[in-house]
Amino acid sequence: MPSTGPLPSTIFATDQLVGDERFEAWRCSISVIFDVAPVGHEPPKDFQASVTARHLGALLVGDLNFGRQQFSRGSPRVARDGVDHYLVQWYRSGGFVGQHDDGVDMEVRPGDITVFDLGRTQRTYAQPSRVLSLVVPREIAAESFGGRDADLHGTVLRQGTALGGLLSDYLQSLHQRLPDVTLAEAPAVVQATTQMLAACLRPSRHTHAQARVELQGVTLERIQRHILQNLAAPLRPELLCQHFGISRSLLYRLFEPLGGVAHYVQQRRLLRAFHALASPANRRLRVAEVATRSGFSSEAHFSRTFRAAFGLTPSDVRAMAGGALAAAAGTASQAAPSTVEYANWVRTLQV
Repeated sequence: MPSTGPLPSTIFATDQLVGDERFEAWRCSISVIFDVAPVGHEPPKDFQASVTARHLGALLVGDLNFGRQQFSRGSPRVARDGVDHYLVQWYRSGGFVGQHDDGVDMEVRPGDITVFDLGRTQRTYAQPSRVLSLVVPREIAAESFGGRDADLHGTVLRQGTALGGLLSDYLQSLHQRLPDVTLAEAPAVVQATTQMLAACLRPSRHTHAQARVELQGVTLERIQRHILQNLAAPLRPELLCQHFGISRSLLYRLFEPLGGVAHYVQQRRLLRAFHALASPANRRLRVAEVATRSGFSSEAHFSRTFRAAFGLTPSDVRAMAGGALAAAAGTASQAAPSTVEYANWVRTLQV
């Protein structure tokens, strides 16, 4: 192909399939990166997903649309597949809750940008979403990120921040212009993109850490640790002030960037309950017991708050755990040609 030709591209979609074939085809298409499972024991008959991917030589860009599901990369999977890239995802709509590194909670909302290190573990529960994804090889990221092992796994740039807005504007422009980019222009686009990622992602961690030390201080971290270790106990503001010897006004000021102390406590309790319900190890626990262990005194209030936060009932999330156990491994022979092509791109991606 001449250097002035268009970028290689491939398209996958489930809209020509019916019933269970849709989710199975999607599972095969994404299996190069993630293990996926439906919400509940069976995927919905109307499940839809699509991917339009373009290959820039040292970078893959994909425009993804997908329905509600679970994504995971467990330790056996990470060790087995050898995929060693960064995955940058801009959630143009939808979002997820989940964990990375087997225990660190995270939440991504519409407009947020997140980064996963595919050499580390994660498990997320996604709403129907549209996502622009960049697969960035570790070696090329190292040139811009300041080291081969930049600690970016689980980083989230919020929509309302200056750096989050700047990077999302760039990704929107990149997405719009990619159809006109030629092979000859691809290296310059890759360089500009990785430098933009580094400019927004690396300072974001440094700036956040500095702001926490300078503006919120060590006290905030101590209170957060106390909250996470005592979610089942009473955590009213007056009790926190008494325990840490601070005024109510200081407590409120410390937690203002996090949505307030009551909001923070409730979100931590909801996330604790979500992961307890989603874990197969807790399948014998009643919902009421999970609610109590997470700090909710009323099961009815817990259920209402839970559904308002996640768009799912506690029973829906419990069904996810059963669905994950029942999800079967697929075979490469079931994949469409476009799926195989994209999988090969991911595996052989290099500088």
